[in-house]
Amino acid sequence: MNKRCLTATLLLLTTLAPLTAEVIELPKSDCREFGAVNIFASDSAALLISLDDAINSALRNNIALSVENFKPQLSETDVEKEKARFDPTFSAELSSSERVGKSLSQQRRLNDSISNSTAAEAAVSQLSTSGTRTAISLSQSRSRSATTDDLYNTRFGFELQHPLRRGAGRSVNLVSLRKAELELDWSEYELQGFVLALTARVETLYWQYYLRLRQLEIVKESLQLAEQQREETGRRIEAGSIPESEAAAAEAEVALRYEEQINAESQAVTAAVALLRAINHDSERFWSLRPELTDAPLLKQIEQLDLCSHIATAMQKRPELAQARLLSEQDALDIVESENGLLPRLDFFATIGTTGYATSSGRSFSKIGGRDTYDISAGFVYEISRGRRAEKAELKRARISHAMRLEAIRNLEQVIQEDVINAFIEVKRTVQQMAATAATSQKQLEKLRVEEVRFSVGKTTSFQVAQAQRDLTAARIAEVQAAVEYTNAIIELFRADGSLLERNRIALENTD
Repeated sequence: MNKRCLTATLLLLTTLAPLTAEVIELPKSDCREFGAVNIFASDSAALLISLDDAINSALRNNIALSVENFKPQLSETDVEKEKARFDPTFSAELSSSERVGKSLSQQRRLNDSISNSTAAEAAVSQLSTSGTRTAISLSQSRSRSATTDDLYNTRFGFELQHPLRRGAGRSVNLVSLRKAELELDWSEYELQGFVLALTARVETLYWQYYLRLRQLEIVKESLQLAEQQREETGRRIEAGSIPESEAAAAEAEVALRYEEQINAESQAVTAAVALLRAINHDSERFWSLRPELTDAPLLKQIEQLDLCSHIATAMQKRPELAQARLLSEQDALDIVESENGLLPRLDFFATIGTTGYATSSGRSFSKIGGRDTYDISAGFVYEISRGRRAEKAELKRARISHAMRLEAIRNLEQVIQEDVINAFIEVKRTVQQMAATAATSQKQLEKLRVEEVRFSVGKTTSFQVAQAQRDLTAARIAEVQAAVEYTNAIIELFRADGSLLERNRIALENTD
């Protein structure tokens, strides 16, 4: 991944479509009333939102995502900090001193002794990736006393310090920079994983809210049926065709349906708030507008699913696995650093300079390079700790940590494979569940019609009709729930194999 900050950008969102097949579109929900639990600004004001809009809004406005976006930027500063270690460094120094004292003359008398000096130096030093440190300096000083004239000396010097064992070579000197770059990559994968999870969550919340709205509609319809049955029971009691005891069952059924409506209203509002919080359309009052969904699940009967293909995709695209591999690379760098730490310190150093002397500043510059005024020194520095127990322990620790990380990666691969398999099984289950709940709903509708006919001719009771109504309501809710569970199962499968962002055409965009 490029060493830049990343932000989630919605390029183009398309309706979730796993494979080509026959499409069944469920009815859209038009429920707009939530009773006493309604917390929205007004019943008329609504936030019309499609699934694309919901994901788009979340990627732009979700506060938690905004927090995650800062992490790659912080990691990038560490990379720049490590690169700065190899930048040239300029230094300058200016000093002045004066000394007033006494001196003993040849006549053994104490005379006043006054001297002063001024010195200035400028230098440029740099550490190379091989570990060599070089410096170029230019200095000038002036000295004066009561008995001598001004004396200027100007020196141009070059210094070199090169490691021969410990700290030698690009591989060890670039360890810190490589670690910082890996940390930046890690933070980018962390952001990718967060966007992946956020996208899946927004889609799931969208369909969960759809489910709660459809459930509320079904419960309201069942309440109307119960009220109609109560009225029909009352008319038949007045006609004398059924006993008055039937009224109690009809009244109880209406009360039960009203109780279910209250619960359904509360669940719908709770689901709405969760969706609004995720998309964060209005940061100040995200709950103020009632969300009105414009999409319904598109149910596609999948012709085939290749489990091995989804597992292979997960091994390539899951951010957690990429992060674990980056940590393994960091452990390998720790081994390189620890092995180098076992070596003794053996540095070569050399200093060479030439100095010009004169009674004026300008003339001292012109005399730099003379053969009779130079200085040179060279040598070696050797250092080693006895036993090197700390260094050996550090190397052992690095190797054990690397081996442990490799085993952790193998374990994570199995965890991800299990995650994909479970999601795959859930897709298969929900496909079968949709067909089963649709058949159950149809049979329960036929059962209710039979009970209503039998009640009209006096061959059954209000309780039996109410029971049939309850069974139909439960079957219709289960049918919608199975459809939403299927949609969520597809979302979870694509999240598990790491392809959800790509399928929704969401990219992490590099920004400078």
